[in-house]
Amino acid sequence: MSIRFVYFDLGNVLLRFSVHRMLSQLAEATGLPLEDVQTLCFDEGRYRGYEIGETSTEEFLDALCDAVGTKPNRDDLVRAINDIFWANDPVLPIVRKLAKLGVPRGILSNTNPLHWGYVEEAFPRIWDCFPEHKLASHLVRALKPFPEIYQIALDDAKKEIPDLQPSEVLFIDDLAPNVEGAKKFGFQTIHYVDFDSFLEQYKTFELPVPSRYLQREPPEESEKSE
Repeated sequence: MSIRFVYFDLGNVLLRFSVHRMLSQLAEATGLPLEDVQTLCFDEGRYRGYEIGETSTEEFLDALCDAVGTKPNRDDLVRAINDIFWANDPVLPIVRKLAKLGVPRGILSNTNPLHWGYVEEAFPRIWDCFPEHKLASHLVRALKPFPEIYQIALDDAKKEIPDLQPSEVLFIDDLAPNVEGAKKFGFQTIHYVDFDSFLEQYKTFELPVPSRYLQREPPEESEKSE
């Protein structure tokens, strides 16, 4: 069965990011040791609540400051959290090809309001390739790999293709549990590990491929943001 809709994950598929950079920048902003910042940032309840939309940005930052025990400058804190992304350059020609040909596509991401808003402003050329169907966990109040979010994604895609079936959706994600969850739901999937293996799998779905990837080697990834 042919693919009629493509969902891309955001982090480590459309964009690369560095958790270490974020933790180092937060350590500098708060004056805490890196190990303490890591423990505080990845407190499951605090971060999950923010990512699923149960707490606002102000509530999240307040809770983080309370946990840190200091009051760092808010702008520095936000900058430390956000300035961690760069474009995953080899994937972008594929996204642009789909956009140029009008292939229905979307973003399906577990992410928080700070990162979501930052990406919209910092990477407009990527953002503009997805005029519709941009789904973030904090907006839809559901998380990958749970089935609810894949149902939400399917329903959203059906606004464009009413008779769309799960098996006609291709979902691309870098985390194995998210891929497995989508596969159980009925989506076709690609587990993004590196660009070469991704491209090999992508070609099997007979979706549009930029001419540069048909005959020659893909370019190396750069760390330049858009």
